[in-house]
Amino acid sequence: MPFENFFNGLTSSGSDAAYAGIFGTTSSTISLSTNLMSLSAEGEEIVKWVRYRLGEPVLTVELNNLQIYASFEEANIEYSAAINRFQAKNWLANFLGLSRDFSTQDYTSKLPHQTLDYLRRLAQPYASEAGIGGLQNKRKAYVTINSSATDYNLLTDFVDNETGSSVSDYIKTIPSARIEVRDVWHVEPTSMYRYYDPYSSVNALSREFQYESYNMETVFQILPIWADILRAGMLETNDRVRRSNYSYNIAGDRIRLLPKPNVSLKIWIEYTTEMDPFSPDFEIDTGDPSVTGISSIANVPFKDIPYADINAHGKRWIRQFSLALSMETLGRIRRKFSSVPIPNSETTLDGEQLVSEATEMQERLKENLQEALEETSNVRLMQQDSELSEAIEAQYQRVPFPVPIIFFG
Repeated sequence: MPFENFFNGLTSSGSDAAYAGIFGTTSSTISLSTNLMSLSAEGEEIVKWVRYRLGEPVLTVELNNLQIYASFEEANIEYSAAINRFQAKNWLANFLGLSRDFSTQDYTSKLPHQTLDYLRRLAQPYASEAGIGGLQNKRKAYVTINSSATDYNLLTDFVDNETGSSVSDYIKTIPSARIEVRDVWHVEPTSMYRYYDPYSSVNALSREFQYESYNMETVFQILPIWADILRAGMLETNDRVRRSNYSYNIAGDRIRLLPKPNVSLKIWIEYTTEMDPFSPDFEIDTGDPSVTGISSIANVPFKDIPYADINAHGKRWIRQFSLALSMETLGRIRRKFSSVPIPNSETTLDGEQLVSEATEMQERLKENLQEALEETSNVRLMQQDSELSEAIEAQYQRVPFPVPIIFFG
C-alpha cells in the first residue's frame, strides 16, 4: 500500500476499522477500551508519528495500523495503571474500609480527605484490652454461689445471660474456644447519688429507701469540672475495692471466691470471646460495612483515566510508550526471519535489536514515571514544605527590622 494512502479509512468502516479495543468493546470505530475516549481525534496522528519514527516512508514498517492503535491503547492503560497504583498506595490509609462497589464508586482522579479511621482501627484492640471501648461485644454470665463451695467452673457453672445456657454451650456455636474474663461483681455499683453531695441527708435517706439517684436539693455549689471527674474516679474505685467483702482468683477455667458466703449470692462476670475479627462477638456481626470495604490497593475502585483528561506531560509519556510498544511488536515480527534473500545476496533484519531497545525504553519510561510520582508523595511533599518554611525563616532572619521611635510630646 502506498504510504500516502496508508491512513485512509482509519476510523471508517472496513477491515482497518474492525479493532474494538483490547477489552473487546463493540464500537464500530477504532477506540480505546470502554472507559476511555475515542482515538479518532488523535489516533491517526499517533499512527503517522510512530511510522515516521520507525522509518517510513524511506523504509517499510511491517505493522498494521491496528497494531499501532493497540499500542496506543495499551500505553494509555499502562499510564493509568501507574497513576492509580501510586494513588492507591499514597492514600491507602484513607481508602481502607470505604465501599469498593465498582458500579457506584469511582475514585479516579479524586483527592481524598485525610482521615483517622485507619488509626482508630489500629487502636481498637488496645481499647478492648483496656476496657474503654473497642470492637468486641462484652457478654454477661452469672452463677449462684452458696456456703457449700468456693470453686466454680467458668465454662460449665456460669450461665450466659443472653442465651440462658452455659458459657460452654455458647462458645461451641462460634469459632472461638476460649473466653477472657473482664470483670467480676456481685452487685451493680450505685454511686451516682454521691456525685453531687456525698454528705446530703436527703441522699443518705434515699440510700436507705433504695432510690439513690433521686435528688431534691435546691442549692448547688459551682465547682470546676475536674472536681466532678476526680470525685467520680474515687467513687468508682471505692465501689470496686472497698464495698465488696469478697475476693476472687482465676486460674485456667476455674474461679475461686473467698470467703464462703453465709447466704446464697449471685455472682456476675463480664467476658469476651477470643479476639477473632470474624467471630459473631466481633463488630462484623453488627454489620460493620468497613469490614467488606476496600482492603488493599487491588480493590480500590479506580478506572482508566480518560485520554482527554490527561495533560501534555502525560500525553507525551503515552506517545513515547506507544512508540516503544510498536518497536517491540515490529521487532518480534522481524526476528521471525533473521535474514531476507535479495538478488546475489541477503539482508539481515534488526528484530532482536528492536526488541532489546524497545524493552529498555519501556523500563526507562516506567522508572521515570515512578520516580516522578514518588517525588510527589504525601511524605515527600510535607518534607518539601518543611524545608521551604525553614528556608523562609532563615531568609527573614537576615532582614533588618526597623526599630520603632516613640515621641513624647
